[in-house]
Amino acid sequence: MTLPGPDELKRLLAWTPAGGVLSVSVAIDPADRGGGWRVALEDAMRAVLAANDSAPHDTRLAMRHVAQAVLDRFHQDRPPEGRGHIGFVEVARKKGREMWSSSRMPPRRTEAVYGHRSYLRPVIEIADEGARIGVAGVSGDQVRLWEWELGELSEVADWEILTTGDWKERKAQRPSDPARVHGGKASGREQHAQRLEAHRERFLKQAGGQTSARSRERHWRDLLVFGENEHVGRFARSLDSQDPRHVHGKNIVSEPTSQIAERVEALLPDLNRERELKLVEQVKKSAFSGQERASLGPQETLEALVQGRVDHLLFDAERDYRGQGIEEGLAYEGPPVGEDGLPVAELMIERALETDARVTPLEGEAAAALEEHGG
Repeated sequence: MTLPGPDELKRLLAWTPAGGVLSVSVAIDPADRGGGWRVALEDAMRAVLAANDSAPHDTRLAMRHVAQAVLDRFHQDRPPEGRGHIGFVEVARKKGREMWSSSRMPPRRTEAVYGHRSYLRPVIEIADEGARIGVAGVSGDQVRLWEWELGELSEVADWEILTTGDWKERKAQRPSDPARVHGGKASGREQHAQRLEAHRERFLKQAGGQTSARSRERHWRDLLVFGENEHVGRFARSLDSQDPRHVHGKNIVSEPTSQIAERVEALLPDLNRERELKLVEQVKKSAFSGQERASLGPQETLEALVQGRVDHLLFDAERDYRGQGIEEGLAYEGPPVGEDGLPVAELMIERALETDARVTPLEGEAAAALEEHGG
């Protein structure tokens, strides 16, 4: 299950078929026996048709044809696999081009949007919330490593200490003085314990190095580390500039992957909100420093995007930007912006994708922190 990558998103931006594009996001709840997700999809189809009731006759006919095709794809009794589905369908009387993707993570809402080109905001929101991360379970003699992305957790490595001769306690020769027997055995145990600790130290160091290499190779955005403090500390010291999150000191190495996936999914919302809040604080600090290295507000941010000066775009994912006006005179060429044209957030996302800027939709406290700046 995958979403469109950066190159595919750019191709979607450049795709402007004559009849336009119907962009559809569908959130399926497998536990919903009443078919509420299907009702939401039907409502979305009716809403997009009603919103374009004044379109030319041929366009209305083509939209009804495409809307019915979408409904036929999502049969209530046999829904496609995955909780989230996003599609971009050419509006035409005959079957045109379409692209569908799915994931275990649902979009924020079920909706349909018709326009001259694809509506990409739902893809960006899911991709950010479900970004690839690493998960490590650490104990004194075993390290398991998983990768989580878009709601799926898969194990990628499992390292375990190998028993060697150096670990075995050797039996000392029977001394002539019985009074020294106790001291000899104690010394042997101490040497064994020391060798065991040294071996464990090397093992956790090597596992940390291997984890960092995998993180660089797979471009993990974050790394969650579970385990007892003593072992996690040794493991973490070998990570390359990572910020491991030691969660409750819980040893999870013997748990099944499905149970670990539940742990990760329970933690991720708070971790994502924490990350977003830090980003907002960085932007506000920079914007108020007078160094002109950050912008606040839709107008100023869009100007910076048009000029290709943005490295990272943050916007309020919970805000409806439709109708958000932009002052005249903005150095922007394209469809009109505002109530009768392209939504401001979508325009900013498009400009960010075109200039390879990172995009982070904000929720909760991080989104509220930008309320006074229009999101």
